[in-house]
Amino acid sequence: MADQVFAQPQDDSKAYENVPAGERPTFHEIRALGARLYVQQGFEQEYIQGLMGHADVKMTEHYQAGHGDDAVAYMKVKADLKV
Repeated sequence: MADQVFAQPQDDSKAYENVPAGERPTFHEIRALGARLYVQQGFEQEYIQGLMGHADVKMTEHYQAGHGDDAVAYMKVKADLKV
């Protein structure tokens, strides 16, 4: 449900208009990224759990599972920015 509600403003922003709809980051992917970034910065699991609003640490761990460097296929791209 959250992904469906998230998709409309994401589409309206046109931030991902060059990315096929099925490849755009979902609400849950961005949420999992946030949790991972807090882990990388050394925050305690209980703190991250509180930020995510989870009653059970197992749900926080579920968000964090499968999002490590070994689970992500990175692709190098050019930003093509003129600064």
